[in-house]
Amino acid sequence: MTVGAAVVALSFLIGCTTPEPKPEGVGRGISFSVTPLYPHSFEITAAGSRLRDAQELKDAWQKKAAMVAKGHRFKITSLPTVHNNESDYAGGPYGVPMLTRSVTGMITLLD
Repeated sequence: MTVGAAVVALSFLIGCTTPEPKPEGVGRGISFSVTPLYPHSFEITAAGSRLRDAQELKDAWQKKAAMVAKGHRFKITSLPTVHNNESDYAGGPYGVPMLTRSVTGMITLLD
């Protein structure tokens, strides 16, 4: 029984990923995803509930872009695009779909 508990605990630890750090001034209901694409390019996504205003997510995206650039100059190579998402996941006891909003764009570091 102890070995089974250890296997379950290990599988939970392996499945956990460290969340992306948030820039200052960004609300706790917003999460980020950063994907390196080329040696100096990144795709950045800011996501939250559909209760979040699209402009709030765009502002959070801009702050995260500056954070990813770490003080380097950068250009936005793909303008931030707003996506209204609806998942097939039935959350809660009544099977209500999850409604989310996200903003995705790309940056390229210049120096």
